Amino acid sequence: MNNILSYLIQYADTLLEHHRDPYHGTPLFFDGCDSFTGNAVTWKNTDGTQWQLSNIASQQNMFRFFVGLSALTGDDKYERAAMDAIAWHFDHADSSGLICWGGHAFLDLKTLQAVGPENKNKVHELKHHCPYYELMYKTNAPATTKLIKAIWHTHVKDWDNLEMSRHGDYGLSFDSDTFWDKAKNTDLEPLREMKGLSFVNIGNDLTYSAGMLYKLDGDKKALNWAQFLMSQYVNSRHPETKLGCYQYNRPTKLGDAPTDESHPEFTFSFWGDRAQRQFGEEYGEVAKEAWVLFKMDEEALNGPEGIYGDCALAQTLLARQLGSDGQQLLDWTTQGMEAWAYYAYDAATNEIKPMFADGKDLTGHKIKRLGYYGKKDVEFMRRPLPPHVFLSYVTNWVVSGSKKLWPTLCAMAKHNKLGDWSGKIPQVNLSTDNSGTLMLFAVLEMYRAGGQSAYLSLAEKLGENIFERSANRGLFTPSEEHVYCRFDDVEPLALLSLVAAKQGQAALIPEYRSRGGYIHGDMQMPDGSTKNTMDVKTIYPTRVAVAK
Repeated sequence: MNNILSYLIQYADTLLEHHRDPYHGTPLFFDGCDSFTGNAVTWKNTDGTQWQLSNIASQQNMFRFFVGLSALTGDDKYERAAMDAIAWHFDHADSSGLICWGGHAFLDLKTLQAVGPENKNKVHELKHHCPYYELMYKTNAPATTKLIKAIWHTHVKDWDNLEMSRHGDYGLSFDSDTFWDKAKNTDLEPLREMKGLSFVNIGNDLTYSAGMLYKLDGDKKALNWAQFLMSQYVNSRHPETKLGCYQYNRPTKLGDAPTDESHPEFTFSFWGDRAQRQFGEEYGEVAKEAWVLFKMDEEALNGPEGIYGDCALAQTLLARQLGSDGQQLLDWTTQGMEAWAYYAYDAATNEIKPMFADGKDLTGHKIKRLGYYGKKDVEFMRRPLPPHVFLSYVTNWVVSGSKKLWPTLCAMAKHNKLGDWSGKIPQVNLSTDNSGTLMLFAVLEMYRAGGQSAYLSLAEKLGENIFERSANRGLFTPSEEHVYCRFDDVEPLALLSLVAAKQGQAALIPEYRSRGGYIHGDMQMPDGSTKNTMDVKTIYPTRVAVAK
């Protein structure tokens, strides 16, 4: 472990010395660099302008790593560097308290200007980020309180029916003293028709932020709103299976859909529920956007994994932090995960069955007509269980102790080459070639649960595999052939968590909460064409052949 810790220290020193603002002397970091040249990662705008990315939304795991490294080594320069960057953003917040944040609004570090792809209009966006509010609060408590209220204010468009949007405007004023005093409408209909799309990936972040505000400063009204918001998703689950839901509303129909399938707005939500339009003829009333539990596009960030992976993990971790005050949130989350494990998970193959929330397996069915969810004749396929869903199931079992989840997570562990965990003494696989970072977090959770040395031994083996795969050229990359080091990737935090666990100091390291941020919008490609994409899909996966 000493060699890993030494490498982590050297890596952190490299970021501090070479990857902060070289133009203006600010404490801001780049998002990543070319691991061969050290040059900053850039995004090419549609007009050909090269932006040097600095997006604080894509640096929260890096900050957690810095804080943990300071705690473990006693050298506070890493934590101070993270706090200085946060303080700069607070000092440059807009009038509402929002900071430049998200997939569509970020800084070009060369000019210090807020920029963003034109097609996304530089709006505020928050999706599965789970920011490091604890460090923000330590840096500037009043600014953090104002920030969380500003986030709710800009994303909740109508408090009476909880209409919301994943996109928010900057600079909207509000009364901070009376902010949470709005009346709650307790007669809201599940799956009601309203404007906007109440995607769980924004609802999750709103719930998390208000819950953390209660944790940080005891604002019980914030917690009440967090629970009220999450109850909208719970109340909209399928009444028989308790599966779902991805959103708690049906989109309002504003007109008749175009009849021409090539029309650019053919699949838009303006024309009512897109799942009902595409699948209602075959599947009836269960065909609702809220009750879709399949993902046809591998590139999409939505799907059931958003409910039972990203959201379930964040809500479980928040519930653990809140203790008895988080019990309702934990119960809701566990019940949903138990239902999905029962209906959707195939323990024999480690696959997810495609379905609506009635629980009927759609494997092998074909789409009958073009629509939002795919082209005609595309077949519904089972998909391998993603690593972050495994982590969410392990973490929830550790916190809830659900007997129903235990066989499920044991099956998942065996399929991931982690051994047989089903007995009182786990038979871990110490020859595994698994190098998944989230697998390491999951195994460390198991060690945390009971202190069984077998799990720590397995964690050490995973750590060795991860280090061998990702420690390249003094930085961290997904493999030796990957060009770019993304500073928010979680290998450093995971390896530091392992080192701390080996030293009996696991509590010093901040918890992993999410996979982090991204940039999203129109980018100019090398051939001059324009593509709507993400940095995590187009930039960071770049590889080159490396001479052995």
